[in-house]
Amino acid sequence: MRNTNWVASATSEHFTYKAETDRPWKPETILELLEQAHREFERLMGPGLDTIIEVEDRVCESNSLGAHAEINKQVHSPQDYAIEVKFICEFPPNYGQTEQERDLAYHFFAHELFHCWIGGEVSTGGELIVEAITQYMTDWVLVHLGWCSEDLRIRGRIKSQQIIDNATPPHTTIAKYKLLFDEMHADDPENLLTFCKDLASCFRQQRSQEETDISPVLQRYLGTALEAD
Repeated sequence: MRNTNWVASATSEHFTYKAETDRPWKPETILELLEQAHREFERLMGPGLDTIIEVEDRVCESNSLGAHAEINKQVHSPQDYAIEVKFICEFPPNYGQTEQERDLAYHFFAHELFHCWIGGEVSTGGELIVEAITQYMTDWVLVHLGWCSEDLRIRGRIKSQQIIDNATPPHTTIAKYKLLFDEMHADDPENLLTFCKDLASCFRQQRSQEETDISPVLQRYLGTALEAD
């Protein structure tokens, strides 16, 4: 990765944040977002990673933006392992001036954080389900905590339906599961949150392994939906 002269940086209890350029948001704003999301995810799903997470806010081309987590995991034994985590979020210059751009930026930051509870390599072919629940719950927590309006979730439902109508795999599968999770939340929100908690527990119990078997949890909560897919 290229050498970078960071123009802004800040540190909080669980995160360090570095920005490659001036942004419409302050570093302290992103740290507060991440700390609030961290507390909420911990309340819902139990303890997360015991590590300081490094967050890099980088500049990319105007037609490309995204986020990913680099996880350096060194396993010494089933009881003794070291984990280093870095979030890299990439946005064009001057990104974040509009409400929708800001909402998407917040989603990127919180999305990678959710993967610290539910994420990694799975051995059951459930990667798209993991991505779908991560996308859905990220929007949910941003609205729940007041960082974004309910419009974020409404736009998400509309976009998911458009993807399904246009039949563009693998996005179609993710979109179908996102709408399924929306139905689950409407019918029984506690059941959906328990699903997240059990998935997180599954990943936590198998953290020292290369792949995580989440099939029992998926069958328990999504049995008929899995068969339909």
